[in-house]
Amino acid sequence: MFLANRDRVRSWQEAWEIPEVVWADEFNEVPSPWIVLEKDRASWLEIHAPFMDSYDWMFFGRPLTPGVREVRVRWQFGAAHRFEELDLTIVSVCDPAYLAEKLTLAVHQARLKGWRDEDAQPVYQWLVEGVGTTPLDNGVRGNKRSGFVLLTFSRFPTSDGDVAVRLTAVETDRALDGSPLDADGVSIPER
Repeated sequence: MFLANRDRVRSWQEAWEIPEVVWADEFNEVPSPWIVLEKDRASWLEIHAPFMDSYDWMFFGRPLTPGVREVRVRWQFGAAHRFEELDLTIVSVCDPAYLAEKLTLAVHQARLKGWRDEDAQPVYQWLVEGVGTTPLDNGVRGNKRSGFVLLTFSRFPTSDGDVAVRLTAVETDRALDGSPLDADGVSIPER
């Protein structure tokens, strides 16, 4: 399971198109919070990886364009190597279409359980509205469920006039009102 998660995260990092940044470090086989010397990595992974209770991979993007200030990503896995959360943060000028596109593509490339190609457009529209909500010096928060993926979004102003947008994605079997979902990700009204 660890190897599948590692390959999934590595593939995601390669597939997410965000040429405005370069990742600060190459992909680290050893997840956070562990730090292991290069010479000890293979044996450490063989001994510890199958038995880890929780771990995550974190990425920091170094900006290549003036409008983007920071990109942070965290893939979190929990007990039994189960996916728990994808957490994305971008600090940049407030460009709703750009930010919505990058966040939507990140979730789309993650291929979370129950995500469908047709989920991308409604999520993109929701994010454009959230990022572009005025006035820009106010905070914005919202939740959206798309199939079996629950998204939580926030946008806050920064001290230098930019915005910090954060999107988290988790897999769920519940609608926003707490009702269960059927096999197609549709809410089943409780009786």
